[in-house]
Amino acid sequence: MSVRIFQDWAANASNPKARLVLVLFRTANYLRSTRYWKYNPAVLLYGAFYRICVEWVLGIEIPWKTSIGPNFSIYHGIGIVINDRSVIGAGVTIRHNVTIGTKKHNGPAPVIKDGVEFGAGATVLGNITVGEGSVIGAGAVVVSDVPDGAIMVGNPARNTRERPATTVTDTAAGQ
Repeated sequence: MSVRIFQDWAANASNPKARLVLVLFRTANYLRSTRYWKYNPAVLLYGAFYRICVEWVLGIEIPWKTSIGPNFSIYHGIGIVINDRSVIGAGVTIRHNVTIGTKKHNGPAPVIKDGVEFGAGATVLGNITVGEGSVIGAGAVVVSDVPDGAIMVGNPARNTRERPATTVTDTAAGQ
């Protein structure tokens, strides 16, 4: 269990606030995944503590049932809102005031693939997929699918260029 709770520790090495938020999130997420969490007063009490501490005090809304892969990284964690139906891959980086949510109440939420990076104030809404290794620029508003390796900027967001996919063999060949 401790490995699962600390899976974001190295990705946030210089950010104690992000470490605290993510340890609290991973603990809440783990407890919620237990079979009888709804009937366990200790789990429900921890869930209330998590919401008060992280959402109300720190201003970061990451519901405890959200699916987030390992090595999730938060920079300047304030004003972050992530819908609980969002699915976020491994190695994703977000900055302050990022919103990942739905277009309408109880609507479908985005799927964020591995290695996506969000700039400050970026917004991703609706039943869309953000491709692997993409960059969502600061202030971009994304409401349609994003291909792998894209760099999205503007409102509405547009793909400014494709990021070349680098592999270990490409890097070794370039030396």
